[in-house]
Amino acid sequence: MEVLRKKIIFLKERNNLQYIGKIDKQKIGDYAEKITNDEIVLTKERKVHIYKEHKNDYEIIMNNLKNVILQDNKNKDTLFFIGKIDKENLNVVLKLNTTNSKEHPNNSIMTAWIIRDRNLKKLEAKNKIIYKSE
Repeated sequence: MEVLRKKIIFLKERNNLQYIGKIDKQKIGDYAEKITNDEIVLTKERKVHIYKEHKNDYEIIMNNLKNVILQDNKNKDTLFFIGKIDKENLNVVLKLNTTNSKEHPNNSIMTAWIIRDRNLKKLEAKNKIIYKSE
């Protein structure tokens, strides 16, 4: 688990934004050309949401990366970053900034929670897989 903790480094908080990391553009298909920057942030409001709604999973969520990326077919410019954790999966929903919005200039984590393999298979069936680690 310590190795996974080192994968995401919390560098700084600024303007109620917590810098989480950078998007690997090679893993996000056509979105690589659409996004305005590669930073991933977590707003204070979303951090509170994740902590309140998924309190038992908060530390796991905040310390794990993805190995499957799905394009959300229901929500524009939204991706699911899925990571394997023991016998379950972490689902991080990331809203991409593709419009150079001044109000929301970064790619932001909207929510995150733990899902079972069965739920992952349903997500994969309903949404386009744009990256999957071997």
